[in-house]
Amino acid sequence: MSEHQEGALSVYRVLDLTDQKGAFCTKILADLGADVIKIESPGGDATRNIPPFAGDVPHIERSLYFLFRYANRRGVTLNLEVADGKKIFEKLVKKADVLVEAFPPGYMASLGLDYQALRKINPGLVMASITEFGQTGPYRDWKGSDIVNYAMSNTMITSGFGDGAPINLPGTPCCDAASIIAAISILTALYMRGDGGQGRYIDTSVHECSRLALYPWMLPMYSYNLNPGAPPPPPEGRLGAMIYPVYPCKDGFIRVVALTPRQWDGLVHVLGDPEVLKQPQWREFYYRIGNAADIYAVMLEFTTQFTMLELFEKGYQEGVPIVPIYSIEGFTNSLQTEARKFYSEMKHPVVGKFKYPGPPYKWSGTHCEAKRPAPTLGQHNEEIYCKELGFSKQDLAALRRSEVI
Repeated sequence: MSEHQEGALSVYRVLDLTDQKGAFCTKILADLGADVIKIESPGGDATRNIPPFAGDVPHIERSLYFLFRYANRRGVTLNLEVADGKKIFEKLVKKADVLVEAFPPGYMASLGLDYQALRKINPGLVMASITEFGQTGPYRDWKGSDIVNYAMSNTMITSGFGDGAPINLPGTPCCDAASIIAAISILTALYMRGDGGQGRYIDTSVHECSRLALYPWMLPMYSYNLNPGAPPPPPEGRLGAMIYPVYPCKDGFIRVVALTPRQWDGLVHVLGDPEVLKQPQWREFYYRIGNAADIYAVMLEFTTQFTMLELFEKGYQEGVPIVPIYSIEGFTNSLQTEARKFYSEMKHPVVGKFKYPGPPYKWSGTHCEAKRPAPTLGQHNEEIYCKELGFSKQDLAALRRSEVI
């Protein structure tokens, strides 16, 4: 694969007005090759202040969150709340294919920059708005956060142990779920644009996407159980430790997914075919759930005889998913991570050289990679405003003094 091979979205330009709610959306598009321009206020985006920071030194250029989520972009500063800023933004929109924004409902309209206004400038524009609860409905003006959406979506009931309280997930999984669904919707809209050239408006609710993307299998179960005479859907609860148990081994922990009789037979073979695990009742999935504590105690005798890698490789051979639970260091140094060349080296003007995690997938026909570090504040102002929009350096200086950029 050529080092300079173009990505699947290299012909598209994306304007990025996101925060935590949409950062992963535009990251997906950027990793696939789109020319993504991050637009920040002159004082910098709030995501630059999210800890932790490189070297534990708080600084707007050292946020690990920003460095990860906003790599592969160019970056400019622009004040959308002043007349000159709006005019510049409209020029950028005219050349763009996609706009992704994450302001509260009604904010873009208050600036005269909602989809109805922008489509007059660029009829082919695909615009996606990512908000906590959507543009309409009874919750549209409510304040939200990742943990609020996780709880309100009823997905939190599935996390944690059965004898304790629900547990929040690390990071921003609900925002990332919304980002993934928004990115898929954008790709669909771009595909549909090929028939007629018209853009689309996409309204994405983090609250709704939390349920849809983080716990999707319950949706069809509820749908199927709407049929007359069908049994009620099963109760939701914290069954993860029973269905996908974690076992200690010689050098750490592994998680096992042995749901079907074939997978269970494979797991028993991996552990050396001990007679106690070959009893026929253990092959029944629901029997194992009902006796999870007993089987856990029995399993410890055998899993602790092997290393994580031994169990992983034996599981692969037998067709049963057994995965090591790595620390960050263990994952970074694992054979699979190294073989996939998952990390690439980045060089940031403030942070210096560091390892950057790549996309979770590889494509055969086009390139998908991290090519450039996250932009410093206003790094590409001159490149975009002067070289592309025709402003002079004197114009830029005047715009800085008036706090337009």
